[in-house]
Amino acid sequence: MHPFLENTAKTTQYFLLWMVYAVLQAVVLVSVLTLPIWVLLVDGLIHAVIFAGIGLILWNLLKFGNFSALTLYQRLVNQIALALLSLIIWLGVGYGLFFLIFGNELAMLFIPVLALRAFIGLLIYVIIIKHFKNNMSDSISLNEIQEVPIVPAELKPKKNQESELLERIAVKSGTKIHVVLVSDILYLQADGDYVQIYTRDGKYLKEQTMKYFEEHLPENQFVRVHRSVIVNVEMISRIELYEKQNQLLTLKNGQQIKTSPAGYKALRMALNL
Repeated sequence: MHPFLENTAKTTQYFLLWMVYAVLQAVVLVSVLTLPIWVLLVDGLIHAVIFAGIGLILWNLLKFGNFSALTLYQRLVNQIALALLSLIIWLGVGYGLFFLIFGNELAMLFIPVLALRAFIGLLIYVIIIKHFKNNMSDSISLNEIQEVPIVPAELKPKKNQESELLERIAVKSGTKIHVVLVSDILYLQADGDYVQIYTRDGKYLKEQTMKYFEEHLPENQFVRVHRSVIVNVEMISRIELYEKQNQLLTLKNGQQIKTSPAGYKALRMALNL
């Protein structure tokens, strides 16, 4: 889910921020251009709405663009190209709409501030990208503290018969109780003293340990590919090399997870590779 579309409050906040940008832009340009304030406000609103739409598209490009599988040089080139493309679309469409509304004479007055507007747009782009990357919890980082060794399946002690395998997980959220079927789980991720359970329909927070789920989920279906992640192998659509010895898993819904060397070894054994 896009971070600004998770609920009505965040969506409203997103567009209010762009409206504030439109007003601030008009205030800045009123001292540079000899145009009525209402004309500058209209121009600001046009460019604000366009960049708001670009921001929504950027989230999907970053989330499903598989940039993490590229080399550092390739990621840099792609990010620069994406930034330039965003600015060109923003300025081009913005000036085009202003030209259609007010005509060529007024539109030409904005040419002297083109460089200034491009610089402001670049700063906004960087802020948006930074915010999105901080919110992409679905791409699991490997920069964690000491690695916990993952024991291969054949070396694990047999599960106690009293430890019944889970078929469904009940998760309480406020006054509601969600029942999550084990077969619907994409992966589980450690979150402090809790575990985030990710499904196609969303994520659920369960007060439980990773060890508990490792012991109570079907071991031929769920593999601990990292100290903080257990993956449903039936939800994996692609496995590819990521930075030397690490592997990158792409799930059927497009989410990506990085494995540790020990976790990849356990995954290969589960998949009989």
